[in-house]
Amino acid sequence: MNPVLCGLAANPALPPELVDRLIEVADADLADDLAGRADLSRARAAALLSRVGESGVALAHAGRLAAADVDPAAHPSAALALLDEGRGSVRWARRFAADPVAEHREKPAACPGLPAAVMARLVPRPRGAFMAAR
Repeated sequence: MNPVLCGLAANPALPPELVDRLIEVADADLADDLAGRADLSRARAAALLSRVGESGVALAHAGRLAAADVDPAAHPSAALALLDEGRGSVRWARRFAADPVAEHREKPAACPGLPAAVMARLVPRPRGAFMAAR
């Protein structure tokens, strides 16, 4: 991406209407700079996520997204980041427990605050553990 646009995206004095225009043309590099803006609203963060899905993790960890802003099927990394932050939906953890992608099954197991029933699905007991636990 154009380094001038990246510089503009990082400028805290940039007017909101220009931030919107940068979101409309964002690529991964520009999205990184936009995601780091202190004044990025939740609506703009959701628009940026729609434009550049890879920005979802940074946006989630920065507190710019809420569970309502993320479709876990379309943006699993953002959903996993929200779960990691304790702001995701328990339904997502259940969904990821059956996901064919191993990383999607593993990450929720380390997330705080999930109900025991969900954790049991995410971290199944190894075979023979039942007998050893007796």
